[in-house]
Order: sequence, then C-alpha cells, then structure tokens
Amino acid sequence: AEGALNRPLMRELVFSDSLAKTRLEAILHPLIHQAAVAAIEHHRDAPYILLVVPLLLETQNYLPLVSRVLVVDCEEQQQISRTMARSQLSEATIMRIMNQQMSRQRRLEQADDVISNHNQPEFTRQQIIVLDQRYAELGRSRNKK
Repeated sequence: AEGALNRPLMRELVFSDSLAKTRLEAILHPLIHQAAVAAIEHHRDAPYILLVVPLLLETQNYLPLVSRVLVVDCEEQQQISRTMARSQLSEATIMRIMNQQMSRQRRLEQADDVISNHNQPEFTRQQIIVLDQRYAELGRSRNKK
C-alpha cells in the first residue's frame, strides 16, 4: 500500500520458484555490481576497502574485485537463532534459504581470513582490530608498488 516491497512475499516466491529467483537476480545483480564498482572507485585512495557481499562465493561476480576473502563465521545453529530473532523468520524458512547457499565448511575453506563471531563481542572486536591492522599494512604495501 505504501509502495514498499513486500519482502515476506518476495522471499517466499524466490525460495519456492527457481525461475522467479533467477529473474529477480537478473534484475538486481547487475545494478548491485555497478554500485559496488562505483563505490570502490570512489574510495580508491583508502588504505583498503571492505566489499560486503553476502553471497560473494556463490555468485563469483565480485571475486575479480577482491584480493582477499573474509568470512565472518558462527555455528549454524547460532546463525539460525540470530536470523530468527532479527528477521522473525521460521526455522524452516531459514533452513530452506541456507540450503540454497554454499555450506559453511566450503565457505571457510575458501576464506583467506575468518572472524569468529560466536563468542563475546569483545573477542570479535579484538579479531577486527588485528585484521584492520593487517589489511592497512597490506594496502600500504600494495600502494608502494
């Protein structure tokens, strides 16, 4: 009624109809990719850029744009409970979505770096600090070349 996307209806459609999912991806993915490329160009002088792509490894369209793959990881049951709390989705819906994605194990195998996000926030924060320093150094080294 307000002109906004009916996300629950769209989610149900794309995760129950592969043709609808393919059509939606054909519309959205090129636009999202263009926006990502523009954002990278705009921040070219930064020590490093984090490109946040939830399905980076599944789509592979963004891999030519990145030099490292960082995975923020937690146990699958924790991922399910967090998603249920955040998005008010049923466990069955979340499992259906997760089953269409790359497995946790394959994601971790393809990662260059991993942040473990299953402990206390301070533990996660310390990992971020270490990676920030590492990425800044890698960026400085790359820019000297």
